[in-house]
Amino acid sequence: MLTNYTSESVIDASGLAQSIIDMIQSKAFDENTVSEPVWVPDSLTTAIKLGPESGEYQHTDFDDIDDYDNYSATVSLDRMGDFDINVNVFYVSTLNPNIKSSIPTYSKRIELSIINYSLLDTLKYHHIISY
Repeated sequence: MLTNYTSESVIDASGLAQSIIDMIQSKAFDENTVSEPVWVPDSLTTAIKLGPESGEYQHTDFDDIDDYDNYSATVSLDRMGDFDINVNVFYVSTLNPNIKSSIPTYSKRIELSIINYSLLDTLKYHHIISY
């Protein structure tokens, strides 16, 4: 029986992850690209300042991808209970998106971690968005 619950939780978690990635992708690439394009990576938000800007307290206030850095939420589903979701966003090397970058690049990596009581381990999802 645990196997059926685990399978159902993986399916639900995958759906939640895709939903969150879709929501994040609908935002501007960077705070500095919300209203106009940038022409060099140095014009983007610095790596240490990624995250919500002043006045952005909940995800409905977010207007760019990195506002979701350190975002967490709990989504309750009738059958499978609570899914705890954590999101991290950071710059990555444009040539190798597995390498984190301490300077702005035209690529950001979104990492989602999802926990549920019936999952055997934390599920991790990632997605690269390039400008």
